Amino acid sequence: MNIHTPLISIIIPVYNSSSFILNTLASLHAQSYKNFEIIIINDGSTDNSIDIIKKYQSKNNNIILYNQENKGVSVARNKGIELSNGEFLTFLDSDDTYSPVFLEKMLCKQFEENADLVYCGYNRISSSGRVTIVPCLFKEGSILDSYLQRNGYFHFSGMLIRKTILIDNYIYFEEGRVISEDLLFTVKLLNKSDCYCVKEHLFNYVQRSDSVMSSYWSENKWLADIEGRKKILSYLIVKYHKKDKEEILKLASTCVFQREISYLIDCLKKMHYEKVKCYLKKNDFHTRIEFIGDSMLNNKDWKKYKILKKDNKLIWFFYTLYYRFFRLNIKIF
Repeated sequence: MNIHTPLISIIIPVYNSSSFILNTLASLHAQSYKNFEIIIINDGSTDNSIDIIKKYQSKNNNIILYNQENKGVSVARNKGIELSNGEFLTFLDSDDTYSPVFLEKMLCKQFEENADLVYCGYNRISSSGRVTIVPCLFKEGSILDSYLQRNGYFHFSGMLIRKTILIDNYIYFEEGRVISEDLLFTVKLLNKSDCYCVKEHLFNYVQRSDSVMSSYWSENKWLADIEGRKKILSYLIVKYHKKDKEEILKLASTCVFQREISYLIDCLKKMHYEKVKCYLKKNDFHTRIEFIGDSMLNNKDWKKYKILKKDNKLIWFFYTLYYRFFRLNIKIF
């Protein structure tokens, strides 16, 4: 298929990425589609990432390098949008990779549909190198409902985005957020445009053991993640105006509720019972299930909710014992 050759800007935030950035850049160098620029935002790295990038830049004339003090990945990505010259954008983390035909196939689909958004499936690669193909329904059109249900999930780094949809609708990453910063960004995109897909797994998401999502989940991390999902709900209450709004709000509310359940169950496992009681009381937890409806929770979350609903320290204690001395022992042996 003959396609026009618009410039694509690939935005990569970098922070202490010396051990893997060359692998990421190699996957871009291998692209079959060549009309792209790489915008690297060095977010205050303290290792030798900048030296590696400068050496690579000296041999490749399509790299824009910008240095800033450490301000976080959201600020870095927003700066990348500001510096970009492309008609289309992609966002790639400094340890992830694209298939050699990612740009070509994504742009072909864009050209076929005159699409603002194109996505593909992705692979999850563990720290040991094990590759898992993440199931994807490859739904097209309005897919916000599927995204909120995590039904046929895709990764925002596996998207080709028309830059004007970001500029015209003032869609940027929320600065200051260090976890789940891509969720609200993606929801805003899906609210403003239909999606089309390449039905292949062309993006590789690498799970490192020291990443934010893989490392130990502290209370602050749990609460920040819940707050991020509450912001999605608040945004949709104000900005979503389609006829299925009630259903979308139920899905967004369920996303919050499920994350709260996970956090509170984590507290039970740590025997933080007073913290659970305080959260249940302050957040009007039990009354919100009436709006969501029983059917919105999967069986696993519904069982956890029933344990929380008991609001009884003795029952919670026996749950803690079950988790610590029965389930964990099964996993070990």
